[in-house]
Amino acid sequence: MPPKKNEPPPPAAAEPEETEEKFGVWEGEKDKNQLPHGKGKATYPNGDTFEGTIEHNQREKEGVYTWKHVEGAKCVAVYKGSYESNLKHGNGTMTYPDGGVYEGSWDHGLRQGQGTFKYPNGDSYVGSWSQGKKSGQGIYFSFAGSCWYSGVWKDGNFQEGEWLFKDRSKYIGAFRDGKPAPGEGVFVFPNGNRLKGQWIEEHVEGSEDPPKLYWVGGELEVQST
Repeated sequence: MPPKKNEPPPPAAAEPEETEEKFGVWEGEKDKNQLPHGKGKATYPNGDTFEGTIEHNQREKEGVYTWKHVEGAKCVAVYKGSYESNLKHGNGTMTYPDGGVYEGSWDHGLRQGQGTFKYPNGDSYVGSWSQGKKSGQGIYFSFAGSCWYSGVWKDGNFQEGEWLFKDRSKYIGAFRDGKPAPGEGVFVFPNGNRLKGQWIEEHVEGSEDPPKLYWVGGELEVQST
């Protein structure tokens, strides 16, 4: 059976905003009108910096954007990768203020496509993203629970697949909030035996506590030796 104490996978860190302010200081190539155009370093009025390519006052191609250090942050936020029209676009690596790191594909400022997110608590996610959230096929490793969620994700939530444990047992079924959802499922044990059953959600009338979920085992399929 799954451990009683288990937290759902946390959302990936939100994107810190990149300034839209005009340059405070530009050290680099300029066009005929003496405006920033080409490679160089921009220091913005808010203290953020960008080293890379500027075209028509916008961040383009490869570059490094560094956010001014914020009090309370565990580390300096830095993005190193590709830009298009002032936004992260293409491949790049983002280090967040809390210490989380995303490496992978971007689409106009959001995590999109294939990428890996390493969380400050030791968790990690490898798989598909859409609009900045875990979506599609992916594998999430929970450091505290020593377990993995492997399967289909949608809007940052695990929907369906396998919950794998350190002892090589696993649960297969639908999920909600990082835990099995009400309905049918299967436990597969290290010896190959499979226990079918279902999760029942029990609502206590008049109680403000969340519904209780309990497992009803059914047919056990024994692996022949």
